[in-house]
Amino acid sequence: MAGHAKWQNVKHIKAEKDRQKQLMCNKYAFLIGLAVREGGADPKVNSKLASLLEQAKKNNVPSSTLENALKRSNNKKTKFGSVEILSPGGCFIVLEFETDNISQARHEIKTACKKHGASVLSGEGRWRAVYEQKGIIKAVQTKSGEPLDAEKALDIAIEAGAEEVNSKDDEAAPYLEFRCAPGDLNQVKKAIEQQYEVEDSYVGYLPIVTVELDKETSTVVDNLLEDLGSLPDVVRIYENVK
Repeated sequence: MAGHAKWQNVKHIKAEKDRQKQLMCNKYAFLIGLAVREGGADPKVNSKLASLLEQAKKNNVPSSTLENALKRSNNKKTKFGSVEILSPGGCFIVLEFETDNISQARHEIKTACKKHGASVLSGEGRWRAVYEQKGIIKAVQTKSGEPLDAEKALDIAIEAGAEEVNSKDDEAAPYLEFRCAPGDLNQVKKAIEQQYEVEDSYVGYLPIVTVELDKETSTVVDNLLEDLGSLPDVVRIYENVK
């Protein structure tokens, strides 16, 4: 039984890493699409695109993913959407996607939800009882070459009009996350870019109400998140598990 339990733990860790890997690939595909629409598909003249491609390769994003992202970015039919999902245990999920076939994307999302006893909610806006929206800016390095310093960044954040800044870490490298009011995102981003290289900026969802799940339900929700994260059109997933 001990061996079985150990395998279950290893399996759980692997599943989480696989989900994070897939979400990272989807995120880069989305960012590459934005960069192409802003500055064209030639990395030689589009420095933002060149930087994203370099970062993606460092993070071991498959070349096929990058090639598909470049092809899709020239598709003017591509649209951005979101769905709200209620999962077992009362976990409220907000999922964002980008696709050229919204009906198919929503069908795939509903199929994954049904498999794990979750449901896609009709209508939109229920997230307001669970989340608050914030402008989020991810700064990956200073333009001066100095190490990232959260204390120094606080002064810059205040001057830029950000509400707070936090030091974060992922599998690739540490970064600073600035948060601000959604309506201030563009002006805060421009101010932050004077001091930092900004990898990503978007309006995200931060939970103000959280739920605590028992072990069995937590496993169900983890499996749901893993399946949702593996869908090619999914860009970001927010959940409110404590």
